[in-house]
Amino acid sequence: MRSEPSITLVSLRLQLVSDGLRFPAFSGSVWHGGFGQALARRFPEAFRLLYGGQAETRLHSLRPEPGETYPSGSRLTLELSLFGRAGEHVCACTQAIAQLGESGIDPAGHYRLTHAAVRTPLGDIEYFTAADGFTRPPPTTDFRDWLPARPAPAAIELTLLTPLRIKEGGELVRQAPSYAQLLHRLIGRLEQLAHVTGGRAPFTADERAQLLAAAQDVRLTDAALRWSEIARRSARTHSQMHFGGLLGRLRFAGELDSTLPWLLAGQHVQIGGKSAFGFGAYRIVGSDAAGGPAGAAGT
Repeated sequence: MRSEPSITLVSLRLQLVSDGLRFPAFSGSVWHGGFGQALARRFPEAFRLLYGGQAETRLHSLRPEPGETYPSGSRLTLELSLFGRAGEHVCACTQAIAQLGESGIDPAGHYRLTHAAVRTPLGDIEYFTAADGFTRPPPTTDFRDWLPARPAPAAIELTLLTPLRIKEGGELVRQAPSYAQLLHRLIGRLEQLAHVTGGRAPFTADERAQLLAAAQDVRLTDAALRWSEIARRSARTHSQMHFGGLLGRLRFAGELDSTLPWLLAGQHVQIGGKSAFGFGAYRIVGSDAAGGPAGAAGT
């Protein structure tokens, strides 16, 4: 591996308490719009950095919980990853999320931000509480810090937590993607993030080729997927837009030692299109050779 820094990453876990939140279907687009409005009102520099340019090259990704209704007093988690220079605006982003809860996220309602932590390979480091405010500087990690060194399990189950939107030959993939397709999209995303952040890709050209070759031998053993269509109203053009993606689970088996660490680390950056809207979040757990769950494979 290279010794130079690659993609700097701040992965936030924001703990919220609902005041009767009710989202219209998938909440990612609501969070994206509300967060952007809150940043624009109070932190214009952070807003320009996080929301400027094309959606596919934005320096953040959202991971909302999949639920739609949260009774008053119930707890939920919003995860937010910041890349490159966006990581310098953790405090602004945290305050924007807190203020959005106070003013209300349209049309879902109100909530309170109670705790905020940065995720690291050694565990979460809390840097904010509603009672004490900011308690310590939030740390930054490098993408490569998240590559686990332990041996891979015999097989994995990959759950698509939010819609996965990837293309092959210019067309959206609506059937079960192969392991190689997923790894290829992750590698492309990392190369894109390295370009827009001014960092280096976290792999050499030879390593890239070796990873993609190894992924070809990993088998898809089972899949249970559905296509989800999301409607969103654009705050800028006031037009109704529709985005689709895959939800469900995939099971893979094969020689995973060289490639699985990258997909595990990739959980913090997500894959496919519309990651700033919450798309492309996934979770991996290990399994035995027969496909049965055997605990978390990664972070």
